[in-house]
Amino acid sequence: MSKRKILFFSSNLNRTGAEIVLFDILHHIDKSKFEIGLVLLERGGALVDQISPDIHVFYLDTQFTLLDKLKFHAGKNIILDRLEFIQKQFSADIWYINTIQNAFLLQYKEACRVTTFLHVHEYLYNFEQLEIKDAKRMFERLDYLVACSELVYAFFAPIFPKESFIFHSGINKNLIDQSLIGFIKPESDKKVIISSGTVCYRKGVDLFLALSKEFTPSEYKFIWLGKWANNGYAEVIRRQILTGSYPTVEFIEDLSPKEYYQTMACAHAFVTCSREESMGLVAMEAIYCGIPVLATNSGGSNLIINEANGFLSQDFRPSTLAKELTNLLKNKKFDLAQMQSSLSHFDIAKECGKLEIALLSAPIQI
Repeated sequence: MSKRKILFFSSNLNRTGAEIVLFDILHHIDKSKFEIGLVLLERGGALVDQISPDIHVFYLDTQFTLLDKLKFHAGKNIILDRLEFIQKQFSADIWYINTIQNAFLLQYKEACRVTTFLHVHEYLYNFEQLEIKDAKRMFERLDYLVACSELVYAFFAPIFPKESFIFHSGINKNLIDQSLIGFIKPESDKKVIISSGTVCYRKGVDLFLALSKEFTPSEYKFIWLGKWANNGYAEVIRRQILTGSYPTVEFIEDLSPKEYYQTMACAHAFVTCSREESMGLVAMEAIYCGIPVLATNSGGSNLIINEANGFLSQDFRPSTLAKELTNLLKNKKFDLAQMQSSLSHFDIAKECGKLEIALLSAPIQI
């Protein structure tokens, strides 16, 4: 029997939650059943060099040269031409589109005669950034909606007219285990508090800064692991740091996976100040590393955080978060085995098995 050809679409394969989940899907899916292609909209992703050689990689350039602009104004559909060229090379049966920011690709599904899946890693805040025409395409032209959590599924399944299902986002536990082989947590004269993620408003970096001011620099160190977004919010945060008003805070980016997990494992507590989360993978990573988590109740965090691995705050005020963090550090004891066991139902291999069934049963355009 011939293999089904699946063409995955994603932004860049950088080390963000949605891109890492896709990377894990690409390498867990059964290659005896599927031939896999990957289309990236940007070059230079941190995970690109680690892609398995049996995965076909293409790049879709969405930028226009002057000649492209002239052709476009003359009625030529430049993006469609480029997609049809890729489609002709790979002959995909299914397009699997990663994240809602790439939902614009749905406008080309009929021309390329493919069945479409859209993996929704986002919750409501990100939809505010989505153009209404792309949101409409999601509801009117998409064949299968893949939700990253019960939270996302519960909101979108009742209003999505076709089939939807959950693919529980998870972490690469084997990679964390390998990264921590031989690692010994260093002694520290300060309590180390870590958070992680792209520097953006949704992640609550400003709340993390405000929280740090509730603690003395001689006793506490606050570390943010993650890249800087290319936007005005990140520039404001950068300039706030330069004032010297946050002496306990350090920002670290461009770490290798091993360096990232070893740095996280140095923490005494992990804090997520997110205003909204569809799932919360960075908190999951911290828990697996044995680091207790203080999380704001941002939606997805209540799917993960419980008394075995941390504390779920109902308050976003820094003064209240500071009291809860102090209590977490002083009065709570956590067991690594119990913490890791609390994540046992987030299994990427099991989720890929469910996804394979959906991909194999999906009707194909002829």
